[in-house]
Amino acid sequence: MAHDRSRRFMDAFIGIEQELREIAKTRHHKPFYTLVNMSAKRSAMVHDISDELKEYADLRNVIVHERRNNEPIAEPHEEIVQRLEHILKLLRTPPEVGGTFLGKVVTCSSTDLVAKAASAMYENTFSKMPVYDGDVFQGLLTAEGITHWLGDRLKNDTCSLAEATVDSVLGYSPNGNSFAFIARDCPVFKVIDLFEEASHQGHRLQAILITEHGKRNQKPIGIITVFDLPRVYSLIDG
Repeated sequence: MAHDRSRRFMDAFIGIEQELREIAKTRHHKPFYTLVNMSAKRSAMVHDISDELKEYADLRNVIVHERRNNEPIAEPHEEIVQRLEHILKLLRTPPEVGGTFLGKVVTCSSTDLVAKAASAMYENTFSKMPVYDGDVFQGLLTAEGITHWLGDRLKNDTCSLAEATVDSVLGYSPNGNSFAFIARDCPVFKVIDLFEEASHQGHRLQAILITEHGKRNQKPIGIITVFDLPRVYSLIDG
């Protein structure tokens, strides 16, 4: 069908414009560039693709306004149309963390020996481990925290390393208290938002724990760290 790609492009573009209004929380008409900039302040996903969206707006202007014999002079490539349709799908029905990041989470208790917890971290190549006493979250044990704790203990020779428990280590990680909880149905975009918010506040988010309803005293059913961000972005890029 003649100009079918132009029609699909315009349908997707109009849909994206409507979704951006929702994100920007405005019902008034705004130029598309302004709408993108407003939305980018509220959504890390929009922020990351803001330049791309503006390029599509320029193409949209050519399709709508530049005509010869009442026909558009530009017809977008199929991959461009598919990408725009993919962005619209992401904005309307964003993928949830539960679809990708659920799995067994190895935990320890505050009364476990540090040696036992550190061995589990080493064997599973973990750099951090949630600490739970029953269903009550106590904190995040990190390799960085263990290193700081070990250095302090060796310097001051204050206790037997073989008898030390996890609770004695929890206060040593500079970023050990930097964690967040999300529910299994949380959109993956929120993951990017949380990491970027922490960065803007001047600290590093150690981990995002996934629980059934996003409550800290529910057992974790998944965990996301900065090393998982490439997987997050792959869901966005399609």
